[in-house]
Amino acid sequence: MARRISTLTLTALIFVGLLTGCTSLIRNPVPTEKMHEVERAGYSDVRAWGGEFNEVFQKDIILSVKQEGKNDFPRTADGKLKYSILILSGGGENGAFGAGVLYGWTKSGKRPKFKLVTGISTGALIAPFAFLGPEYDEKLKQVYTEISGKDIYEAKSIFAVFSDESVADSMPLKNLVKSSVTDEMIKEIGQAHQAGRRLYMGTTYLDADRLVVWNMGKIAASGRDDKAQLFRDIMVASSSLPGVFPPVYLDAFIDGQRYDEMHVDGGLKAQMIFYGATMNMAAARKQVYGRNRPSKSKIYIIRNGKFSPEPKPVSREVGDILGRTISSMTKSSGVGDLYRIYSFAKRDGIDFNYIAIPASYEKKSEEPFDNEDMNMLFNIGYDMSIKGINWQKAPWGFE
Repeated sequence: MARRISTLTLTALIFVGLLTGCTSLIRNPVPTEKMHEVERAGYSDVRAWGGEFNEVFQKDIILSVKQEGKNDFPRTADGKLKYSILILSGGGENGAFGAGVLYGWTKSGKRPKFKLVTGISTGALIAPFAFLGPEYDEKLKQVYTEISGKDIYEAKSIFAVFSDESVADSMPLKNLVKSSVTDEMIKEIGQAHQAGRRLYMGTTYLDADRLVVWNMGKIAASGRDDKAQLFRDIMVASSSLPGVFPPVYLDAFIDGQRYDEMHVDGGLKAQMIFYGATMNMAAARKQVYGRNRPSKSKIYIIRNGKFSPEPKPVSREVGDILGRTISSMTKSSGVGDLYRIYSFAKRDGIDFNYIAIPASYEKKSEEPFDNEDMNMLFNIGYDMSIKGINWQKAPWGFE
């Protein structure tokens, strides 16, 4: 049976581990000067560095426009395409809020079909279900309302911090991802990719100190026998907070020699991504349709967390100080990402919309992934959708 471990305990243990630094686990990392040369065995052009334009991803989004069926996406009376784009943020157990928003959005009859879905951290766990559509709502609800901490992690001995790479074992999370994201789902994601829709996820390549944006649909459509394993490994990596969960090691090959890459939570680099600055969707659309066929696209951002400050006294205990520091940094990162996405939306002529957990919500339990708290968050998101989502039209604090 998994031992319970609080967030404050986790951060304190990680802090101690940073001070001791006595682990000597062996690995074979990619040499720094060759990190740009890595190939995934059997795969090509399935990922890009976040934060910089990528010609391959640009060509792929152009291809996606060409792959669309005539009636796949609605149009205005004057022929403008109406794309909908969904962005799912990180947030751990707060992902139950996003799951509830999607579930209620379907019930309201107003949920659109998404051209592009992106996810990081808990957003990466939600993304496959959101991408495939309402027929997977019940499964998504089950994942976020019927689990608890024991389904996500198993705490190791307190002494693991002195000799191991994490204080918790993520095998329960791996098993959850494998059982919930089935081979059939991955097949359907591949088919949707070939029909012109795109699914991206983000991980942090810790050795390279870079965000990596993964074209998950292209992996799913690859036809390779190991595609399901790679797909799930990326999902787990995107959700693996370093120090708490072990990193995910992905094989890398350079000139036939095998190395390993250390991938962890995408939230270290970004709490949410549009397309990671890897491409220009407006330019792709114009290249296919011409300047006389602009779109009326919309971005919908679900922030699985709060943006508003949460003042409260902090004790002089190291765990409390570190826990507060991490949560504060994460919130600030999320605000920065919101402004970044807003600027891309303005550049590309896309309507900007976001929703976040209400400031009035208060977590009841100190334990991560508390089932009661997650059900409360799911219901909050559901109720907001059923009543009609009050989408915010500018970043938090902008107006």
